[in-house]
Amino acid sequence: MRRCAWIVAVVVLCLLPVACQQGASLSDQDKAAIQKAHDEFARMVTAEKGDPAGLVKMYYTDNARVLPPNMPALHGQEAIIKGFTAMGQAKTLKFGLLNFEGRGDTVLVESTYDGSWVMPGDTQAAPDKGKFLELWKKQADGGWKASYDMWNSDAPVPGLVLPTGAIMANAGPELKQLDWFVGRWTWEGEAKTASPFGPAGKSSMAMDCRWFAGGQHLFCTVDGPTPAGFYHDLMILTYDAQAKALRGFDADNTGMASPFAIAFRSNTWTFNYDLKAGGKPVKMRLTMFDIAKDGCSYKQEMAKGGGAFTVVAEGKAKKVG
Repeated sequence: MRRCAWIVAVVVLCLLPVACQQGASLSDQDKAAIQKAHDEFARMVTAEKGDPAGLVKMYYTDNARVLPPNMPALHGQEAIIKGFTAMGQAKTLKFGLLNFEGRGDTVLVESTYDGSWVMPGDTQAAPDKGKFLELWKKQADGGWKASYDMWNSDAPVPGLVLPTGAIMANAGPELKQLDWFVGRWTWEGEAKTASPFGPAGKSSMAMDCRWFAGGQHLFCTVDGPTPAGFYHDLMILTYDAQAKALRGFDADNTGMASPFAIAFRSNTWTFNYDLKAGGKPVKMRLTMFDIAKDGCSYKQEMAKGGGAFTVVAEGKAKKVG
């Protein structure tokens, strides 16, 4: 009796459309539509007069998520447009044979890419090839658009590889304070006014902080789009036992290289810089406040020629890993 009851239950469930529906197979027409979108993507992204907005609206759903390598995820068409603009200019691009896996109105597309790009700050195109995985959804009008997209390169990681570790076992309280920075962060901010270091506008930074081998010095890389263009920065944070002071050094792709003083008081971090702009002294102060385990608020202030500090930028930072 129990076995018969179980069989009857299964039959009844399978008569329900939602429970046992497998969905129609992906038609040749559907495959052709997705292939056409990839062909159009390659044409538009390599066009001499680029149209990032048109490209994104053609290829992605309104709430699409793009997961590019070495930068934060991009959610929604506006963020994807900004991200693509900051990635540089494609000179050539070809997709490999598309592999489809799916039924009904949802399909995974897996393939390869091969092309060349002029990266921000460069003048020569660099070759690259890799693989990608996308999730495509059928739209109300019968067309297809990508709702998820992620890719990575086959090339080895370029540039300098730094040995990392953990904070030293017998670290003093000063180094333990710096341990708060360890991890991956997103920094979302806005320059309220133009300054000697860039125009007004929004920026979105990814920061990664790790202990250098030996666990006595912390280094952080900062990368992301700004109103002045793509930004790269390297910071070193440490404790000077002889001077009994926290210290840092900062160098970026704009040519700025400067030591700075670090203070941590009343649950607030302050970085103080003595710089020059146009040959004249400029003081800059970065203050991180509302400190929590996984985030903070921040403001950037500037003082010219011995004058008072004024706020030039504000935002929030959040630890993401």
